[in-house]
Amino acid sequence: MTRAGSLAFLALLVLGSTGRAAADTAPPRHLIYLHGRIIQEQQNPRPQHPRFGFYELEKILDTFRQRGFVVSGEIRPKAASIGESADHVVAQVRGLLASGVPADHVTVVGASMGASITLLASARLQVPKLRFAILGACLSQGVHSLVADEGKAPSGQLLAIREASDEITRECPPWEDDRKAAPSLQAHELVLHTGLSHGFLYRPSKTWTDPIIAWAKNQ
Repeated sequence: MTRAGSLAFLALLVLGSTGRAAADTAPPRHLIYLHGRIIQEQQNPRPQHPRFGFYELEKILDTFRQRGFVVSGEIRPKAASIGESADHVVAQVRGLLASGVPADHVTVVGASMGASITLLASARLQVPKLRFAILGACLSQGVHSLVADEGKAPSGQLLAIREASDEITRECPPWEDDRKAAPSLQAHELVLHTGLSHGFLYRPSKTWTDPIIAWAKNQ
């Protein structure tokens, strides 16, 4: 190898090691996943719905882990209410923030019943840089219900994903920014067309995991 070639090779090694070092020292991103009601009711990570099939909790969690997140997704106690579950999430998030994790490196993802818990936790936390995502729930109705029940709206960066064929959210009014009702909420809504109804969230389909991952990473 010539001297010029050796210098070029050395430069590539230095650049590569620098890039790896930067990646290694970057703070990890944390994701808290809140599952749907069927898992809580059956206390089973893989319950079977008569219409939608198996809810694949472990596969969903593994999908996020494989994309570099530190993932939490335990099964809620069977008797836990939405309010109690939201308070548990609030404590988890506050613990992460107190440990030095930047707020924009924490994402709470809630599916179905988990979406209701996520919205309530967001309203109780009131941290604008936190990131949230909800699946299979109506954002516009959820925000107005929270304002009526809690006296405050969700706060933070929020992505709402629902399915056009889902009977639960079929009549959901499209989300429109409401600075008066939700002054510290930055929200975006995505409507899918998979034809899977509410079952779209039972498995880690790229149609919803990819948008959430991009949202969580602020890409």
